[in-house]
Amino acid sequence: MGYYGRRYYSNRQTRQDNPQLVSRIEKAAARGTSSLSDWERNFMGSLLDSAKKWGRLTAKQHEVFQRIEKKTDPAHQAAVNAWRSNFTDDMREALVFAANYYKANPPYYGEVAERILNDSSYIPSEKLYRKMVENKYVQRARANAQSGPLYAVGSMVTVRDSKSVGGPIRVYRGKDAVILEVRDGLSATKGAREYVVLPVGAAKPVETQERYIKKKR
Repeated sequence: MGYYGRRYYSNRQTRQDNPQLVSRIEKAAARGTSSLSDWERNFMGSLLDSAKKWGRLTAKQHEVFQRIEKKTDPAHQAAVNAWRSNFTDDMREALVFAANYYKANPPYYGEVAERILNDSSYIPSEKLYRKMVENKYVQRARANAQSGPLYAVGSMVTVRDSKSVGGPIRVYRGKDAVILEVRDGLSATKGAREYVVLPVGAAKPVETQERYIKKKR
């Protein structure tokens, strides 16, 4: 088989032939009248034209069609409705925490995080929720946040005298400081809660993390 013959055969292999294709597209489009987006409805119209004219779809068209067909399936719709009706306030709280976590730790889920924070009625799919909320990083960050800060505003601490101390506080290793501000914890790293402290003898406050300070003896 020559080059052009192989190329033609390869292109045919990327297409999906199905005698019931037109009927499947029409049924899915009819079921999705209210659940599909404008783009999806227009796409289904384009697919229907292609299926009627050529009797087949490209592999990419078929892949997208399968996702839309599943979306309009009655069983899938029932599962989606059940997920939404059982979405609790606790789940909303966990979702908002995850959105704030991703906003503070880009680049993942940036757009959906903004939507969650700006639209209190938005409920993501169960799959997306579990990916965003139930991964080990967000779970660690939640555990860190729920544990609360070790040091209160106004308390005295000592900067650890260790080479592991990082950031601008390192020049004050071994010195005492007063806590001026405690910030929300949005890190999966243990001891990464941020503080603003004023070291003894310093002219201005310094930002640091909980792991770099200890209770003053």
